[in-house]
Amino acid sequence: MSNRDEFEDLIKNFKLDDVEDPAPAQTPPPRRPAFDFEEDNQRYSASRERRPAGAAAVQERPARRMQPPPEYRAPAAQTGGADAVRPNTARRREFKVQIDDEEFYEPSTSSPRPPRSGGGGGRRSGGGDGGDRHSGGGGGRWFKALLVLVVVLGLSVFLAMFALQSASDMFGLNKPEGEVSFELPDEDLSISEIASMLQKEGIVTQPLTFRLYATLKKVSPDSFFPGDYTLNTNMSYDEIFVAFRSGTGPEQVTLIFYEGWTLSDIADKLEENGVCKKEDLFRYLEENGAAFEEKYPFLADIPDDANRYRRYEGYFFPDTYDFYVDEDLGTVVQKFFNRFDQMVNTDELQQQMKAQNLTLDQAITLASVIQKEAGRTDDMKMVSSIFHKRLENPAQFPKLQSDVTIFYVENDIKPYLENPDDPVNQPMYDAYNTYVCDGLPVGPISNPGVDAIKAAIYPQNTDYYYFLADKDGKFYYAATIEEHAANIAAAGIGVDHGITMPGEGGDSEPQQ
Repeated sequence: MSNRDEFEDLIKNFKLDDVEDPAPAQTPPPRRPAFDFEEDNQRYSASRERRPAGAAAVQERPARRMQPPPEYRAPAAQTGGADAVRPNTARRREFKVQIDDEEFYEPSTSSPRPPRSGGGGGRRSGGGDGGDRHSGGGGGRWFKALLVLVVVLGLSVFLAMFALQSASDMFGLNKPEGEVSFELPDEDLSISEIASMLQKEGIVTQPLTFRLYATLKKVSPDSFFPGDYTLNTNMSYDEIFVAFRSGTGPEQVTLIFYEGWTLSDIADKLEENGVCKKEDLFRYLEENGAAFEEKYPFLADIPDDANRYRRYEGYFFPDTYDFYVDEDLGTVVQKFFNRFDQMVNTDELQQQMKAQNLTLDQAITLASVIQKEAGRTDDMKMVSSIFHKRLENPAQFPKLQSDVTIFYVENDIKPYLENPDDPVNQPMYDAYNTYVCDGLPVGPISNPGVDAIKAAIYPQNTDYYYFLADKDGKFYYAATIEEHAANIAAAGIGVDHGITMPGEGGDSEPQQ
């Protein structure tokens, strides 16, 4: 026997045996059995056939009718047992179990969900009678999802690339190095306009990032100084801002002064590059030389000689210097004297000068002549040996007979005199002309370098008393006048400088 049969049998045999029937009850109207399996099954099948497939709504179940509870009256007072009110047993006798047929035979499957909005049917099927929830529009939904994915990925890649390029440009990373001249005009420019100008010159590559960064940093173009700037293509934004806020300042120039240049050559170079005027420099030295001699004792040892043309010739040490345009003259002069003090006024060189019986001024004077006569260090030492031989034998060789001393008179003294032919200037000319004066000239004829100075105090040990050089820079050395004459003949018309006259007394002018 199945569970259903057992349950029906139990319900049919159910009765209230414990309820007493005190009075004959009125025969109740006939009632339908609580369960009629065959009839209920037929009614349920008919209901299923009438119900459309996938109905949007489930019929509302009838509300279960509940019998009100029997009225209860409290027992009367114990005055009389016969008058006591008894409970209404008729109502109790009518008790029965009512179970809704449709609820009992409801299929086990869950009812379809009601639509979310009234009318119109299902959202996915597009009809009012339901249908397959996956039918129609599936391909369109997949296409839209794929399109959104592609857009999101593309935007992500773009933003990532933009962020990397912006960071590189902002901090000057992985950018090529190169100087660029940039002019910031004296106009009311916005940050956007300045960013565009910088992009045009290749200094920044992300003008939008430049503008945003300037805004975040609260950088105002009003704080920039107009002018000509030298910027680098690998500068960061902050470095550009610092440059514009600092301004160009005084223009700086780097100048190279070569060994053997005269004071006139150096002054010309300074004037050509806007550091100072040539005549202003010479005037400043004449008026303020005493102050520098107090600061630099080696300058105070320069002999006072009226025939000396430029007192500080030889003491402007040749080297590379940085100057500002229109720099203070005192600063310009001090740079040269500082460098001379560092390079020449050393204990080693001072001791060697004393060993050669030379003062600092004599050593510089001899070195200036050697510097003009020879360009290579080996030739400098050979020429120094010849000059030392002559200085050690004044009776036989009273004069050095160096052509370059004549060149100094002609090229660096006479052109700067108002009346060079005035006889009053002749003593000065003779004081520099080593074909006329005995021994060393009255002062240096150039500003020698360290090699020439060392050659002057560390001469080569030779027996030569004569030398000359041709136009190709070849040197000829001789111990006797005869050998020297043969060298002159060998050089022919190519003789350039040296001891060019065969006579020992300098009776005639040398070739120039």
